[in-house]
Amino acid sequence: MRFLTPMPRYKKFFKPKILLLYKQSTYASFFLSRQRHLANLRHFFTVDEIKRLQESHENYFWALSHVESVLKNKGLRFTKVRRGIGTDYQCFDLVMTFGGDGTFLEAARQIKRGLLWGVNSDPVWSVGRFCSGNPANFEVLLDRILKGKFYCKTFYRLQLIVDGAKPFNVLNDILICHQSPAAMSRYYVQIGNRKEEQKSSGIWIATAAGSSGAIYSAGGKILSDHSQWIQYLPRELYRGQGISYKLKGGVLKQGQGLSVTSLMRQGKVFVDGCHVCLPFSFGTTVKISHSQYPLHVIWK
Repeated sequence: MRFLTPMPRYKKFFKPKILLLYKQSTYASFFLSRQRHLANLRHFFTVDEIKRLQESHENYFWALSHVESVLKNKGLRFTKVRRGIGTDYQCFDLVMTFGGDGTFLEAARQIKRGLLWGVNSDPVWSVGRFCSGNPANFEVLLDRILKGKFYCKTFYRLQLIVDGAKPFNVLNDILICHQSPAAMSRYYVQIGNRKEEQKSSGIWIATAAGSSGAIYSAGGKILSDHSQWIQYLPRELYRGQGISYKLKGGVLKQGQGLSVTSLMRQGKVFVDGCHVCLPFSFGTTVKISHSQYPLHVIWK
């Protein structure tokens, strides 16, 4: 890890513009919803299961109120936004996510040059690999941030462009496949001057940060967090008679990229899991390369 100063050094009177991004709990989504078709969900869960979800819900919002109280007591102004609601991330000095990796990844897709801090709302239940904060150490870390005495970790991201549209940044991984998990994915993949038609269950493309996730489970390798390499790996290549593949997976160094062109009527591009899903119909081309905007994350 390196000591970085991605933002101007703080002074005692400096008041950063803060975005606090939070999530909706599972209990609130499914058991406090007013939608009629969710009213019968309680019949499919035991009393203990519902109680656990309710306790998690209550703990989450208690911890969130604690974080808000700390910010207010220090005289800091902040904007509180629920995950999934559009907002302009670029006008904030510090984006603070309160939840797990899912909430963190949503913010990471939106930020260009800002500073990001992940706070794990419940380290016992929530997966927060990218989160250095938690309710217990929140105030201590916040004081260090305000004094400019903190360590940052730099993560390198992917740039994704679909048919020449506006590019956006991806921190973790991309899955290109048929919209049905049971259907064969057909596409051209091109790296440099080499182009190959493939039939598979889809193709993973991941950053170093995402290399310990799905692509690793599919047979890839874990890369150092500081690596700028892009890793790609086709899933379950179809090995029919007379078919031979050359582009079966590997890493692309700085300056290299790849493109994938759909041979499917109903393909999909999934970004950082299932929350961002883009259509990938026949003839659509996605280009994936290194992003020019590395992500600076408060680590400790």
